Amino acid sequence: MTQPNPILLTDEQVQRFVADGFLVLDSGLPAAFHAAVTDELAFAMKHETPLPGDNLLPRIPATAQLLDAPAVRGAVASLLGPEFAWAPHRFPHNSEPLGDAAGSDPFDPFENQPAMGKGSISGSGWHQDGHSRAGRSRWHTFRAANLFYFPHDTPLEMGPTRLLAGTHLYANLHGISADQVLMRHMPAGAFIIADFDVAHAGTPNRTDVSRYMLKFVALRQRNPTAPSWDHRDSRWRTPPGLLTPHDLPRAWTSLWNWLRAAPRNEGIKAPPADAVPGLIERMGSRRQQQRLAALYDLAAVGEGAVPALARTLLETAGHERHVSPPPNDPAFYGFAESHLDRRYSHRQFVPEDAAIVLGAIGEPALDALAGLLDHEDPWVRINAAYALGEADALGVHADRVGELLDEPTSAVVRAALDALCSLTGFGPATVARLHRLLVEDTPGWAAPAMGAQWRIQDQIRYVAAWALTARASGEDPPPGLEAALIEALGDDTGYVPATACQGLERLGTTTALQAAVRYLHAYRWDPVHHRFWRATVRARQAA
Repeated sequence: MTQPNPILLTDEQVQRFVADGFLVLDSGLPAAFHAAVTDELAFAMKHETPLPGDNLLPRIPATAQLLDAPAVRGAVASLLGPEFAWAPHRFPHNSEPLGDAAGSDPFDPFENQPAMGKGSISGSGWHQDGHSRAGRSRWHTFRAANLFYFPHDTPLEMGPTRLLAGTHLYANLHGISADQVLMRHMPAGAFIIADFDVAHAGTPNRTDVSRYMLKFVALRQRNPTAPSWDHRDSRWRTPPGLLTPHDLPRAWTSLWNWLRAAPRNEGIKAPPADAVPGLIERMGSRRQQQRLAALYDLAAVGEGAVPALARTLLETAGHERHVSPPPNDPAFYGFAESHLDRRYSHRQFVPEDAAIVLGAIGEPALDALAGLLDHEDPWVRINAAYALGEADALGVHADRVGELLDEPTSAVVRAALDALCSLTGFGPATVARLHRLLVEDTPGWAAPAMGAQWRIQDQIRYVAAWALTARASGEDPPPGLEAALIEALGDDTGYVPATACQGLERLGTTTALQAAVRYLHAYRWDPVHHRFWRATVRARQAA
């Protein structure tokens, strides 16, 4: 069936997303669709065990219409490129009524971790998400997005999802303020598309009706080669009425240029080279405005800032920052006491600011970054791989980053895999290494990563599948790519095969498509029995 053309975003909408980190849009689907989804979701959440969770889409197949809606596809393609993919993680969030605990006092939208109604899944504490099961990187460039869909009318008293504007560029949530909060009435069918790293939180429900929100995750598969929205004017223009309290014209212009596939410093007046020492000092400011301005002032200096930034990165060696904190440590969730805390975590890898800047500088930083791949400290290698993933638009060093996959240090391998999801020009040697990671067990990697049932090995295989899928989304797939993706179908996590199916679909060969269909024959979810179960439950309720 032919899909209608996507409704692409405008220049101003994309610029607003760059600055605030999110947009609120209308899905454009009829009211009857939203009512049917709400009805089916409410039944599943109240009467079925286990809850739909990642099986949300096959459990409520109508939600596929949402993801295919022209407004939804257009928004995601505008921000993540037309080759974007949906992650296998998706989740229904509910906020149950507070009941007598609601009280009469007005709710403070900035309140952190307010009480929620019994049975609520939505977390009410301000947080930046970790990629489910993956522990992936934070990025300033736009590589992942959350889609929050509201299937029914959600007024303020029902507890719509709250967001903090501008926090998509934060390494952690030090320095957040009340003037960043977005909390507004969400009509039925509204959705928020938010950069994955935007801080958000659930809100208490002060009505007597359950509130539902569906979350999906989309991932970029190729670096921008041209604007992917309805692009009319190449100049950065700061939109009126932004919600972020920051004023970051150099940062926003740099990211706007990246999305347009233009030179990062196009249209940016560079600070003088003698400003570099002071800018590096301000990079450590507790004030997010000063920190972020310093990062992109340094990026605008360009080549002249590379030696000082490389030295700054080297100064982070020797502190065991590549070792993930345990889940009972607040640092595991990005809540370390120090605003300068940067480290690898099985939940999320937060790179050094110097690595972010080197990545934004791009080609002039490549030689220095490639040299750091050989440093003895894993944390330096991790950050060098991250920065190369951001800087190496042509993938010159892709296979050099691929060599890190031979390392025994799992955090280095994880960071290299993330970089390879951007460095999609890698060849058969890297494909062979990815294939090996999918089928061989590595001593020490059976340890838990995110919960007792999800191991380090599972994280690595999941992101390896994404690296292969990203490569399949590009041109000239190298030998061995199809065989590696077919091998991934045998993984027992569900996430790895779901990702591999998308990669095989993108390859489009007869063998690839047959393998994906054979897998789906066995593992597809059959929602039909829920119709009978639902009829049975309702008959009992009526009796």
